[in-house]
Amino acid sequence: MKYSGLLAIILALLLAGCGFQMRGDWQLPASMQQTVMSGGSRVLYENLQREFRAAEASLTRPEGSIQSTRLVITQDRMDRRVLSVDNRGKVIEFEVYYLLQFKILDAEGNQIMPPQQINLTGVYPFASTDVLGSAQEESLLRDDLYGDMARHMMRRIQAQIR
Repeated sequence: MKYSGLLAIILALLLAGCGFQMRGDWQLPASMQQTVMSGGSRVLYENLQREFRAAEASLTRPEGSIQSTRLVITQDRMDRRVLSVDNRGKVIEFEVYYLLQFKILDAEGNQIMPPQQINLTGVYPFASTDVLGSAQEESLLRDDLYGDMARHMMRRIQAQIR
C-alpha cells in the first residue's frame, strides 16, 4: 500500500519534469492577455474565446481604436467536396475541409507572429436514403473542426510567441 503512494508521487514528478501539460492548459504571453480578433466567422470566434478563457486571457472583437494585440484572420474557409462514389456514380462520402490563415500584430501594428496556415479535414458518409442524418453528421463534423481549429491555433501561438 505504501508503495502505491510513492509510485504516484514519482509519476507526478516525472510528468511535471517532462513538460507534460493537460490538453487545453494554455499559457499565453502577457502581451496577449487582452487580444482583439478581426475577421473570421462567429463560430470560430466563439471557440477561440473559450480557449482564451481557459488561458485566463480575453479575446474580443474590435470596437473603436485598437490598443492591444490583434489576431487577424486573413482567410477562414470551410467547404465540402466529394470524396468517393459508388459504381453507379452516386456519392457515398464527403470530405469537409477547413482552411484558415492568420497572423498576430502588436498594438503598434508590428507583426509578432508571421502568417500561419492551418488545414483540417474530416470525412462523413452520405446516404441518399437518409439525407437528414447525413446533414446532421456534416453539421457535427463542422462543429468539431471549428473546435479543433481553435486548439491548433492556440498550440501555434503558444509555441511561437514567448
